[in-house]
Amino acid sequence: MNYQDFLEKKRHSIGDFGFEANYIPDIAFDFQKFIIEKAVKKGRMAVFADTGLGKTLIQISIANNIVKQTNGKVLILTPLAVAFQFIIEAEKLGIDDIEYSKDGKFTKNIVICNYERLHYFNSTDFVGVICDESSILKNFNGKIKTELTAFMRKIPYRYISSATPSPNDFTELGTSSEVLGYMGYMDMLSKFFKNNQNDIDSNNMNIGDRWYLKPHAERDFFAWVNQWAMMIKKPSDLGFSDERYDL
Repeated sequence: MNYQDFLEKKRHSIGDFGFEANYIPDIAFDFQKFIIEKAVKKGRMAVFADTGLGKTLIQISIANNIVKQTNGKVLILTPLAVAFQFIIEAEKLGIDDIEYSKDGKFTKNIVICNYERLHYFNSTDFVGVICDESSILKNFNGKIKTELTAFMRKIPYRYISSATPSPNDFTELGTSSEVLGYMGYMDMLSKFFKNNQNDIDSNNMNIGDRWYLKPHAERDFFAWVNQWAMMIKKPSDLGFSDERYDL
């Protein structure tokens, strides 16, 4: 093996875990169709799209794709008071196979519940989980983050979505990667970051003061993030027109 082949084997490449999209809503804009197709093909992905770019439509469309492909059930987790926005958006799309559950009981294939009620549900009932407002995962010592990571561990299709991620906040990127089933948070730190205090205690809330991205690893790190996350503040970030979003 020559040195170039050796380096290629060390690349942090991630394959696809999904399938070709089978449902794209007619009312979706071109950049939204692109996101839906890419996310469905990926199978496990973070969609970090700014406010107003249609994350609810995108998430429902992804869920509907999974249902049509597998005939299985998808759980959508939301913060309090957000669940009914999904019901309203689904009505606009003509999707009625969706319901809100407070107690773990359901009859439809797309089920919505609040993060605080996740303990009522059994992960074996679902083939897909979509986490809305996923910045909740940033609290890497939090009860919900720990519970959610365990819940999603064996689920084939996993998605997280947020309008307020911090691309330079490696805590959030690490916990996002872990819940999607990619590199664990501490593994990410050891590969791409340097500790300036000679300890590996991840329970210290000032962890950002003790770890920094290795200068020579910056390109590889964000190339790795780009394999499982899509970040968009406006459609032109993906090569589409900003005409409707030029405020």
